[in-house]
Amino acid sequence: MTRITALAVLVATLVAAPARASLPDLIGIGTRSPALAGLGAADSDDWEATWLNPAGLAHAPRRRLTIGYVAVRQRLRLDGAPRPIEPTDGLFIGATLPLPFGGALRDRLAIGLGFYYPFGVINRARDAFPDRPRLALLDDRTQVVSILVSLGVRVHRRVSLGIGVLALAALTGEIRIAQDATGATTTISEQQLVTSFAPVAGLRIEAARWLTVGVALRGESRSSYDIKIKADLADLLPFTLPVLRIAGVAQYDPLQMAFEGSFRPTPWLRALVGLTWKHWSAYPNPIENATDGAAPLPSPEFHDTVVPRAGLEARLPLDGRHRGRLLALTLRGGYAFEWTPAPTGPTRTLLDASRHVVAGGLGLSWSTRRGGFSGSLDLFGQAHFLDGDARATGRMNAFGATLGLDL
Repeated sequence: MTRITALAVLVATLVAAPARASLPDLIGIGTRSPALAGLGAADSDDWEATWLNPAGLAHAPRRRLTIGYVAVRQRLRLDGAPRPIEPTDGLFIGATLPLPFGGALRDRLAIGLGFYYPFGVINRARDAFPDRPRLALLDDRTQVVSILVSLGVRVHRRVSLGIGVLALAALTGEIRIAQDATGATTTISEQQLVTSFAPVAGLRIEAARWLTVGVALRGESRSSYDIKIKADLADLLPFTLPVLRIAGVAQYDPLQMAFEGSFRPTPWLRALVGLTWKHWSAYPNPIENATDGAAPLPSPEFHDTVVPRAGLEARLPLDGRHRGRLLALTLRGGYAFEWTPAPTGPTRTLLDASRHVVAGGLGLSWSTRRGGFSGSLDLFGQAHFLDGDARATGRMNAFGATLGLDL
């Protein structure tokens, strides 16, 4: 390798360091919650509760395995120019496992598992220059593997608690450029994937037959990367290169608390409302200085936000039987308004905009009176419309489907 090639490796690594990002907070997880614009902390009782509110797992009616697909497509503009972002296609796998204890623990404990895998990646990040404008909360944010494991416990007939953990991939490593025994310049790259954890906890109370209340606390989660570049080229260069760091946060979800209520005015209709507080003021600068002697980067100066949500769900039993199975159709719709935590201004580099989130979906479930093959097929679609910032505009669409089978 020539000295020009060695320097090119350094420059290329500085400009774009590969890594990737997450989905649950931006779109939701599964299909029911995304179809309700992120609601479900008050009444979810399947694998989606691993993120929404683990306390709901204690109400899981049966063992179920779910597999699904999700896609995200973005048409965004930054300062009037198209902002290309790679489309996301991913896989959902979820499971709910009520624990078959007897006695005082009968029908009181359940485990939930959730897995999201964006096809072809584990983690992606854009490591742009500090003075280059970028969409801080939308760039590649749907492209990081997420793993959820939770436990729900029914402590009273009307009260349940839950606790769980969200695991994300983080990247650390080192790139060394030096001469080998023959005098040739070589590059040795060593990277290691490590795991970053964030807690999830919740409380669910059945206040009345027609009202269920849920409170969920989701800890701060981040997927970071830290790669050091060391060059030992004293025989090739008349100066010593400093140690360079390509470091930052590829994905960040703030500490947040969700408060929700689920109302059932009739047996077939459910109305959901909620508020989610997000601690965006703790948002770190997504990139760090490449060298120790560089001037400190400016603070993002993000502020906390509160996200209102509302949704409706109607379950409609279908007349008669189909091949011996009872069928039901469920229609869902929701709206949320995501206030941006980012300040505005012509000199800002970390850009964002508020978003109107319009969602909808449907589900078809089937069961038999005497057990047997039961399950559901669910679909959802979401449209995010950016609003309130002249520099960040456009829309984002998401859609997906899941198939759940009782075990």
